[in-house]
Amino acid sequence: MDSKTGLIIQFTGIILVTALSLFLRRSMKTPASTLWLVAWSSLSAGLLSLSLAFVNPAATLYAGYFFFEYVFGLMLFLGCRSLGEPPEPKRRTIIRLIPFFFLSITLSIGIIDFNFVFNVHALVMGVFFLASFIVLGKSSIKSFGWRVMRFALALLALDFAHYAIMFTLLMVFPHLLPENNYLAFEPIIDLVLEIMLGFGMVIVLLEQILDEVKSVNLRLNEAHDKLKEIAHIDPLTAAFNRHAFYGFLGRDDREEISGCVGFFDIDDLKPINDQLGHPVGDSVIRKVASSIRQLIRAEDLIFRWGGDEFFVVMVGLTEEMATKRMETLDRKLTDVEVEGTERALTIRVSYGFKYFADSSGLESAVAAADELMYARKQARKLRRRRHENGSVFVSNENIVFQVQG
Repeated sequence: MDSKTGLIIQFTGIILVTALSLFLRRSMKTPASTLWLVAWSSLSAGLLSLSLAFVNPAATLYAGYFFFEYVFGLMLFLGCRSLGEPPEPKRRTIIRLIPFFFLSITLSIGIIDFNFVFNVHALVMGVFFLASFIVLGKSSIKSFGWRVMRFALALLALDFAHYAIMFTLLMVFPHLLPENNYLAFEPIIDLVLEIMLGFGMVIVLLEQILDEVKSVNLRLNEAHDKLKEIAHIDPLTAAFNRHAFYGFLGRDDREEISGCVGFFDIDDLKPINDQLGHPVGDSVIRKVASSIRQLIRAEDLIFRWGGDEFFVVMVGLTEEMATKRMETLDRKLTDVEVEGTERALTIRVSYGFKYFADSSGLESAVAAADELMYARKQARKLRRRRHENGSVFVSNENIVFQVQG
């Protein structure tokens, strides 16, 4: 195989790598993918220039080959560096190319034999590959594609260093190698190593896409969990809401439980809202939810049914045990400080408890507990007392404040 045939094969292979880079660049617009696309495109242009120069030797074609190869080397280096550092400004990149532009012209002026200047060119390219190998090692990726790239870069650096040495020796000792020597396969060797490098780049970019997809999925899952939590949590009291309760009932994987349901309703919340305002009423609702939460266990569930109504699922407790646990609720809500008002308020809560033997009876137990609560509430209203001056005390058993009647 002569060098021209090998060069055509190499050019064809690099065109395919360039096309693959373009496809990935359209799907993933990162600094590395952009720089590497420019690199492979430049290498394709350089090999095309060299192929034309072999047919029609011209200084401009040789200069084009050298310059496009240097663009490839620089873009390769900058792409590897962008994996660990922010990309540099385009203006600085262009400035970096200026000395290589003049080097390309210098090597191509008065060129008699391409082999006489290839040693210098190979040395420059070897430095590019070595620098890319070093800077890639500083990246935090450390993936399979990263290992393939580093391996290919190491071999390319050694390969081009070897070219620099061999072509320098051939200038001094023209007959050092036989006429049909292994250097005739130089383009094929380069192609194999460059395809390995391109393969590693493709894997790195695909790994970045996969990591991005995983990151997006993680953020979506977090957002979904957050939305689910918001949908199931009452924003005023941080208790579960009615939607959460029905979601719990509809779960196929819920554990079988038994226990007691306690239904709670705040007495005389409307007068509080009318006299002190709805913000104070909201504070009263939060205070009641907090007080109930202090009396239940960690495994018990508190739900805000709506308005000033709550119910608690108390796992494993009977009605008597639950009632006993709530005996201190009135004391907790007597003369308490409530946000939004300077006066101490006494809040009363009516409640009822109903036992349920299994999860299927939970919803009916809630309804039964609600009825028991309502009966207790009506009984407490009958005990409401009037002050001798005609004012009505807004409380069943303790003074909250007076409503002038």
